[in-house]
Amino acid sequence: MTVLGSAVHVARVHGRSAPVVLCGGLGSSWHDWVDVLTLLGEAGRTAFALDRPGFGDSEPRRGEVPTVAGEARRIVAVLDALGLQEPAVLVGHSMAGFYVEGAARLDPERVGGLILLDSSVEKSPGALIPRRLRMPAARILARASSAVGLQTIGADAVRHLVVRAVPPDGYPPERIDELRRLYREPDYLEAATVEYFVYADLAVELNRLRRRTPTPDVPVVVAAAHTSHPTPWGARWIRKQQRLASYLGGRFTVIAPSHHHVMIDQPVVVAQAIDEVLEEARRRK
Repeated sequence: MTVLGSAVHVARVHGRSAPVVLCGGLGSSWHDWVDVLTLLGEAGRTAFALDRPGFGDSEPRRGEVPTVAGEARRIVAVLDALGLQEPAVLVGHSMAGFYVEGAARLDPERVGGLILLDSSVEKSPGALIPRRLRMPAARILARASSAVGLQTIGADAVRHLVVRAVPPDGYPPERIDELRRLYREPDYLEAATVEYFVYADLAVELNRLRRRTPTPDVPVVVAAAHTSHPTPWGARWIRKQQRLASYLGGRFTVIAPSHHHVMIDQPVVVAQAIDEVLEEARRRK
């Protein structure tokens, strides 16, 4: 479908519930949500995983720099394009936590609930290098890596290093082949590098939005991933997630054992959390 001037891909299951929007973090695609989507479809839920420009099977937007407001607008535009007008439950993983919270603040009438999966949290964000220098550097770095073949050589290693999570039943060969293809796309690398380099700006934008808009009056769940090997860094991360839940007036939970990509490691638990928020949102009507 064409949304906001570019082709946007969604992986969708049809059901009878309020819509559920699944938004992955940095470099994520609909493939990371396959098992969650399958479970939601089996439960009769209406849900879709959204690929941002340059990721998955969505068209790249060369020259465009992501913003919280822009990605929030894209979420709502996709809901409109699909004819889904009932308030949606938005699920944001990692950096996409910025985007779904932004959507809830900017278009509260379109959002019925929020689930933040191991969401990015920044209390006092800032960037040492000016944005006018960071963005060209990001594109030059990505294009140079693709041109000399580093992306092709390192695609599998990068995927393993960044994601680490493995579905409960493992990856079927066709999904491995498809993920390898995506990670070797020059447009994918450029989109991921740009989004990474603009991270601090996104955090600043969300914090400014928080100061001028109310906290959404919807069911909120903040879920933190926790591995079976506790570390001081992990304990600090859990505390940050707890504070985020308190700030948003939401419920805090820990999903364990799990790496950062909770929807891959623990799809059943994630689907259950979505069901619970859907039910709470229905009761609040």
